[in-house]
Amino acid sequence: MEQPRVSLTALGAALMRAAHTRLAAAPLIDDPWGDRLVVQPEREAIRRVLLQSLTPDARTRCESMGDDSAVLDAALQSHPGYGWAVLRTRYAEEALEMAVRHGVRQYVIVGAGFDSFGLRRPTFARQVDVFEIDHPTTQELKRQRLEERGIPLPPTLHFTPADLSRESVSHALGRSAFRSEEPTFFSWLGVTQYLTRDANLDTLHAIRSCSAPGSQMVFTYIDHAELGGSPTARGSGRLQVAFASAREPWVSGFDPSLLENELVAAGFRLVEDLDGVAIKQRYCPDRQDLLPMEKSHIARGEVR
Repeated sequence: MEQPRVSLTALGAALMRAAHTRLAAAPLIDDPWGDRLVVQPEREAIRRVLLQSLTPDARTRCESMGDDSAVLDAALQSHPGYGWAVLRTRYAEEALEMAVRHGVRQYVIVGAGFDSFGLRRPTFARQVDVFEIDHPTTQELKRQRLEERGIPLPPTLHFTPADLSRESVSHALGRSAFRSEEPTFFSWLGVTQYLTRDANLDTLHAIRSCSAPGSQMVFTYIDHAELGGSPTARGSGRLQVAFASAREPWVSGFDPSLLENELVAAGFRLVEDLDGVAIKQRYCPDRQDLLPMEKSHIARGEVR
C-alpha cells in the first residue's frame, strides 16, 4: 500500500501566501511562513507542477527569469490559483475577526496543511484556541519543521491529527481540548474539490454536529459544472490537469444554485457565497497581480 504523503498543493499554497507577503507592493495578507517551512526538494517539486499548469508563453516567461528561486516566484505569481490562495485567506481571516468580536474563542482549521494562523496569532486572536485538523503525516512533518527551526508551539495551538477518510471532524475534536458547548469558527479551504460529494456532505454534517449556536463556517468549492472542462480552458481546466499529474485530482464540486438548500439540510444558514470575480471586486478590483479563478467559490454559513 502506498504510504500517505504530504500534499504538494498544501505546500504550494503556503509558498503562494509567502510570495504575496514578500513581493506585493500592498499585500492583502501577512503570512511569510511558507518561506520558512517549505524546504528545497519540495520547492523543486512544486516548481515543476506549477510550470505544467501554465500556458506555453507563461511557462517560457517564468523559465527565463534566471535562478530557480526567481523561476519559482514567477511561477507562483503566474499560476491561476495564486490570487485565489491569497483572497480566500483574506476573506476567511476577516470573517474570523468579526466572529471573535462577537465572542468566538475557538477556531478550527479543517485540512490545515501548512496554515500558519496559529503561529502568527494576530492581535485580535491572542485569546483564541486554534485547532488544526489534518492527516498525521502532514502534522508530523509540520511539527518536525518547527522543531528544526527552534519554534515552540504556542499554548493556544492544538494539533489534532486525523485521517478524515476514516474519522469524522467531530470525533477528532472529541479527542482534543475542544469545547463543543462554545461557539466556534470553522474554516475548510482548498479541500472540497479533492473529496467525493458524499465525503463533503458528511463533513458538513460532522461540523454541524459539534457546533454550538453562534458558530460559523467558511469553505471553498469549485462550481461542479467546471469539472471535466477542457485543458485549454482559462485557469481551472489547466489546473485540473496539473493537479491530476501531481496525484491530487479534482473529484467533486457544488452547484451554486443548490448550495443554500444543501447547507440548510446540514443545519446551516447560508450567509454569503462569492465566486472569484465577486471576491476580487471586494478586495482588489483594480489590481492585476491577483486574478480570480472565476468558478471557484467561498461560502460562509452559520448554525441555524
